[in-house]
Amino acid sequence: MTIEVKDIITLNDDKKYVVCSRTDYQDNYYLYLIDINDNTNVKFAMEKVQGERITIIEIENEELIQTLIPLLFNEAKDTLRELEEQ
Repeated sequence: MTIEVKDIITLNDDKKYVVCSRTDYQDNYYLYLIDINDNTNVKFAMEKVQGERITIIEIENEELIQTLIPLLFNEAKDTLRELEEQ
């Protein structure tokens, strides 16, 4: 089981986020999340799978975020293109 684009997840802050983009980088999956009630509240997170359990770890490292932004943007662009073709 994995988290996919368009899934809605609740984080430790008890807020619900939609997964807007997901990318694979250095053998980890990273997520771009937007609060469904406040689109100015965004988070970058890593998805960690341990057996049947999925843990979401918020990313705060600015250098890693700067690396992830173009990757997540390209994934989102590809997803939108696929949706348009359907």
